[in-house]
Amino acid sequence: MSAPLSAGSPAGPSAGPSAGASADAGPNAALRVVERYLDALVAHDHDAVAALIAPTGFSYLSPIARIDDTTAFLNYIMMTGGILRGISRRHVFVDGDHVCHWLVLETQVSERVSTRAAQWATVQDGQIVQIELLFDPHRWRLLFETGD
Repeated sequence: MSAPLSAGSPAGPSAGPSAGASADAGPNAALRVVERYLDALVAHDHDAVAALIAPTGFSYLSPIARIDDTTAFLNYIMMTGGILRGISRRHVFVDGDHVCHWLVLETQVSERVSTRAAQWATVQDGQIVQIELLFDPHRWRLLFETGD
């Protein structure tokens, strides 16, 4: 079983997105990419997030959004990401290019809230091509309703 990683671990902030896809080779390449993505989300580093998402062929699925366009996803992250205050990584499972995290998302609008979530990401050529995020959407549907 893999041990959970935390910020400052080898896949943490020190392995910044400027390392590029060529540095993402080896048995933990996909894990390093996804860990950098999570670090960039917490840092509200839009450029780092954008560098880690594949420019074409990307898809995102959660209980409150389905997005099949990189630009639309990056805009969505900019809109929703401001409430993110932290991500605790409870456990991670890696199977080749597939990385599954058990997470606790720390968010704050008026009060601080912890939400347990599972995220499955797929990495190809050093960039994320698919993210599926599962969590109880009840409180988030109220915040991010589109009025459709």
